[in-house]
Amino acid sequence: MKPIAIMRAGAVMRSYSFALFAIAAFSLRVSPQLLAQVPPPIHGVTIDDKHDIRKAKVLPKVLDSLSHLSVKPTARIVYTPGNKKGRFVASSYLEATLQIRSVAYVMGQPVDSFYMHCFTPAEHLARFKDYVDTLGSAVDIWEIGNEINGEWLFGSTRKCRPKASVDQTSQADVVTKMVEAYDYVKSRGKVAALTLYYNSPCRRPAANEMFAWVDANIPARMKTGLDYVLISYYEVDCAGHRPDWESLFRRIADIFPNSRLGISEFGWSNSRSSNEVVKDLISRYYALRPNVSNWVGGGFYWEFAIDMVPRDPRPGSMWTVIDTAMAKQN
Repeated sequence: MKPIAIMRAGAVMRSYSFALFAIAAFSLRVSPQLLAQVPPPIHGVTIDDKHDIRKAKVLPKVLDSLSHLSVKPTARIVYTPGNKKGRFVASSYLEATLQIRSVAYVMGQPVDSFYMHCFTPAEHLARFKDYVDTLGSAVDIWEIGNEINGEWLFGSTRKCRPKASVDQTSQADVVTKMVEAYDYVKSRGKVAALTLYYNSPCRRPAANEMFAWVDANIPARMKTGLDYVLISYYEVDCAGHRPDWESLFRRIADIFPNSRLGISEFGWSNSRSSNEVVKDLISRYYALRPNVSNWVGGGFYWEFAIDMVPRDPRPGSMWTVIDTAMAKQN
């Protein structure tokens, strides 16, 4: 997510049935081979960091919205780092993740791009180890870097919550964090996804232009070994520019020949657009189908928990629009 989110705290949810939790945990943990690949097309939605799935007033509404979609979605869970009192450990998210896994595939995002600058490389790796080892089989895909070439992923940590242990982090730190997260996820036999931020037609530092950054910073073993390479793009932030997705993804496919490709994130970003503009975005982005052999879809509309939770099944509602768009994916 681009740097506009507000960090939110949340109490750990403890009100769910232990029996249901135990059954779900057992069934997931004894069948890790079932998590090897989410079947294409991926029908992705994002549960953003401002909606704390650990809260009893949030999770049931999220589950209801996900479970009634016409196709089985892949829920991308943005795990919030913490609040001013400290960082949130993976175990605090286990029950909620398992329950979401009962109605959807799960993509886990331990560190969103907005928070990347708040971690040293050692802290970042420790967080990935905690989340991968604790949530394990409840997560189908691990996002090892979000909008990884964004220029906001390093710099001053003054506004970080919880308070960062250093005053600054660097561009070199970003690369180290990405590579170490990738290596750890793969060492555990898990599925790794990398999200790039498509900024080529928009204002940005030259070093952070997507293709330039990829060429300079992604090692060869990741270019051949990543399971998924996904693109984040906020059209409304780029003066309404509509990319030539066909040529863009052909170029990405050449760089990452073994990776499955798709859209990881889009939405209305800095300010709420009209419903009609948002509905148009949703209809177009879920319908994308570049002519590349390893296309898997995705979408992962960022504001799903804002616009589609609680579920509103009435004709023309935001929930109905995304349900229709996802059902038409191919």
